[in-house]
Amino acid sequence: MPAKARAPHPDDWVPNEGPQARFLSLTCFEALYGGAAGGGKSDSILVDAIRYVGRGYGSNYQALLLRTTFPALEKSLILRSHALYPRIGGTYLESKKTWVFPGKERVVFGYLESDKDVDQYQGAAFPFIGFDELTQFSLKQYLYLFSRCRSAHGIPCCIRSTTNPGGD
Repeated sequence: MPAKARAPHPDDWVPNEGPQARFLSLTCFEALYGGAAGGGKSDSILVDAIRYVGRGYGSNYQALLLRTTFPALEKSLILRSHALYPRIGGTYLESKKTWVFPGKERVVFGYLESDKDVDQYQGAAFPFIGFDELTQFSLKQYLYLFSRCRSAHGIPCCIRSTTNPGGD
């Protein structure tokens, strides 16, 4: 049985004023949030991925959050998601590396260690795709995932990326 969503609490997450709040207000198809460590980029991509949770899209909505390896995901996005997603009723399915919310929306954690790893997403549709640490991905990986960013149910689609300075 999914956890019950609770009313907002004063300690709940709110975006920092400035770049983080601006990033989260974007409605364009593609956006990049860059900057030094500690600017809230990973939190931003986690929060942006749940933008359409609870808005009636149900199981038609799923977000894909990517790093180059599962260990990188576990040390960053997955760890932090455990502090954020239960607040809105999310249940984590460890075996699937997926959060499921009361309306059946999903946030899936995935990886792209090599260019061949894009094949695991053939046939999939994700209205939201987020690349954490974009400079660690190849151009081929990035561009291929554009073909997976789609919805047949009227859900606005977007690609969001974060990055630290450096890399290719």
